[in-house]
Amino acid sequence: MNVHTAARIVPLHENDPRSQDPVLEELVDFVGYRPNALLTMARKPGVVPALLKLLGVTLRGDGLLTEPLRFLVAAEAARGARCRYTTTHLVHAAHHLGIGWDKLAALPSYLDDPRYTGQERKALAIATAGGTLPVREPAQAIGQARQVFTEEEVVEIVSCVAMVGWFNRWNGLMGSVLEPVPSEALAHVPWLKNLEV
Repeated sequence: MNVHTAARIVPLHENDPRSQDPVLEELVDFVGYRPNALLTMARKPGVVPALLKLLGVTLRGDGLLTEPLRFLVAAEAARGARCRYTTTHLVHAAHHLGIGWDKLAALPSYLDDPRYTGQERKALAIATAGGTLPVREPAQAIGQARQVFTEEEVVEIVSCVAMVGWFNRWNGLMGSVLEPVPSEALAHVPWLKNLEV
């Protein structure tokens, strides 16, 4: 297990004017903490508000699919990329939205676990296919999803997977250090500890 205790580039202090943005404050209100990754991104003006706007369109707020399902899809995509920081954040957010720890702990076996519905399995299969590069059997995953989802819903699922790609690469390169609040997920979802940092 690759463990590090310091980010490769230090996040801005939360009181730094560059880290002050209304969109970031809304996210902090939602998750209950200030993500280190975003405090590092804030070093490049414009990135945080643009990224959080895209996050709001893909994962949060109104959508054809429920927010919990979108975060579950995102967590599976991040799990496929083996990014512990991103995956832990998404698992924590999914729990915050009402998905039980037991169901989140069973995510690696969603194909066979009775806690997952057939519809959830088809959405998660897209996340599994797109969680790595090159993508694995996308035609099969999307073809099966189209049995239960409209084309617009499939686009929404893919947008969740694609959104996670930014975070996986950012956090993998920067070595973002996990904060105490989302770290609580590690005690409930054992497979998170097996992911790369």
